[in-house]
Amino acid sequence: MAAEEPRADGELEEDGEDAEAQRERLNPQLLDACLRNDTEAVVELVEKQADPCCEDSRQWSPLIWAASHGNETLTRLLISHNAALVYKYDESQGKVKKKKHSPLHWAAFKGHLKVLWLLLKQDLSHHEKDQIGNTALHQAAAGGAFECTKCLLSQGADVSAKNDRGHTPWQLCTVPDVQQLLQKAMEVVACKASGKQFSSTVMRYLCSWSLDVFCEAQVTQTYVYESPEAEEKEKPVTWCTEVKNMISEAERMLDTAMHLNQLEQITHALEHAADKSVDCKLVHKCQQVKAKLESEIQLNKAMQVTVVTKIEDFTELHETLTKAIEDAESKGAEPTRIASAKTLRRKLMSEASLTRAVEGKQKTTTGHLMMLEELTTAARGENANEDLLGKATRLIAKLKSEREVQQRITDSTNLCELSTWAEAATKGAEHLPAWGHETEAFEQFHEEYKKIVEVADKHKISPTLMTTALEQLTKIEHLLIEKKQIEEEQKLKANKKGKKKM
Repeated sequence: MAAEEPRADGELEEDGEDAEAQRERLNPQLLDACLRNDTEAVVELVEKQADPCCEDSRQWSPLIWAASHGNETLTRLLISHNAALVYKYDESQGKVKKKKHSPLHWAAFKGHLKVLWLLLKQDLSHHEKDQIGNTALHQAAAGGAFECTKCLLSQGADVSAKNDRGHTPWQLCTVPDVQQLLQKAMEVVACKASGKQFSSTVMRYLCSWSLDVFCEAQVTQTYVYESPEAEEKEKPVTWCTEVKNMISEAERMLDTAMHLNQLEQITHALEHAADKSVDCKLVHKCQQVKAKLESEIQLNKAMQVTVVTKIEDFTELHETLTKAIEDAESKGAEPTRIASAKTLRRKLMSEASLTRAVEGKQKTTTGHLMMLEELTTAARGENANEDLLGKATRLIAKLKSEREVQQRITDSTNLCELSTWAEAATKGAEHLPAWGHETEAFEQFHEEYKKIVEVADKHKISPTLMTTALEQLTKIEHLLIEKKQIEEEQKLKANKKGKKKM
């Protein structure tokens, strides 16, 4: 829902309601929605100009409710509408009237660490006390929130502060690990680095990494990314000088290794940084580079097999290569390597398909031959193994020859049933093939048949088929000779008759 344009006080809304009256009506609804932790309703009411800083009679505000619920979305929204400003006090302006409690107190008590971070980044003071003198550290200790307690101690929260009843944070705590953390901080009387004595003016700062205690001069306070996906640095950390230098060195190693782009260096740098509070985004980038380099190595291994020698090995090879390609793609490996792997995969696939066809049952049908030719053409286009291409080409030639020989055998079957050419006259003209009537056509068929058999012999067709074809050729040749002899005899007789008539 788009936010309405803000109106000046006293200006009428469309329904005749002025802005102040509208806020008076919407504010209770806003507080009720915050109490119910209804994010959608709160967003809608704020867009309708409900006051993000409104309070009820107990000084509960939308921001306090958001902090109490640990609602990060609403905390961010309300901060963007300046709702945190009312909890910041400028002592230089004289005596100021402070709230009974603050969102920082509730976030600490409920253990909502991320909301605590957001509020600390708004400079809400952890030294501020609620209506009975509790600081945020008192509340974190009372709630048994270890991480919140640790965070506040790193910000310099006074571990010895007493509330109106004279209780320190440790005295309000019932959770052993939080008690131990507070006790350790209380027992340290001097800065570990400088030896400076702690006092009401020299505060203790807990190093977020080592958990040792230092004075303010010996630490560095900053904000870091919580996760590689984070867009802003919102996590507050405190590092002593030694830890800061250690982290800086680890980050320098990571940065150098990443630019060298070598697996061994990156692995070493990541191992060195493994237990340190280094920049998580930098670590993530290095992990990505490491994963990329490892995927490229696996891809290279998968590409070692460039020829399928046994068809039963193909499935495993194909799966290994495909997995390596997918892994390399997901990890941003070099596109040229991935492209080469895909080219190899297509080549192996074409070889496998052609090998199956070549080693399978063979037929001389048009469809089978067409399939073999298409697979051979595809394999040649993928630069398949030359031996396989040669084998497929020879097989195609052999099958074509066998088909042609089979056709000639079929065409010659009836003729070859004759013992002599003289039988042709008794069996009738329908018993002869079309080419068997005219001597010239007979001779042409015979010559073509011989050439087909010669080619088929080179193509090493089936021995049985070759034997049948040779037997037919011998029979055809004898019948052709007889036919010619009979025709010559008939010509001689016809010539003699012609001379007698003359």
